[in-house]
Amino acid sequence: MYGKVILPTDSSELAHVGVEEGLKAAKKFGIPAVAIYVLSPSSYSQSYIGYEMADVDVGAHEAIRNGLKKQGEKILNKVKREADEIGVELKTKLVEGTPYKEICKLADKNDIIYISSHGRSGISSLFLGSTTNRVIKHTKATVAVVKANEV
Repeated sequence: MYGKVILPTDSSELAHVGVEEGLKAAKKFGIPAVAIYVLSPSSYSQSYIGYEMADVDVGAHEAIRNGLKKQGEKILNKVKREADEIGVELKTKLVEGTPYKEICKLADKNDIIYISSHGRSGISSLFLGSTTNRVIKHTKATVAVVKANEV
């Protein structure tokens, strides 16, 4: 049916809901999974709100980048342990770039992406997360949007 399950994570509890559902699907379908964590250059600059990038020490920039990389490695290791516990073959990828582009590059038309969306109601329900929405628009893979309540 599918070649592999793609499991994007940003280390939030909300994203992990999609990861857990994706691992269950990989187990049920008997197919491998790939967990992906994307280091986005915009995440570094968000740490500098109120400062011009020229005012920020290069060492501070690298320290933040390395901290985010360690955070990504930590969450990918957690997903790997969970996959091992239920007997799912899992590869992990930590990449730098734009999250939706990197997720879409990883998936082909025979894959399925499990990605979380906020469990909002009312007017805010009209908007999916920007990464989720962009993945849906730009991938050739099947996308399973997992509704996750705010945690």
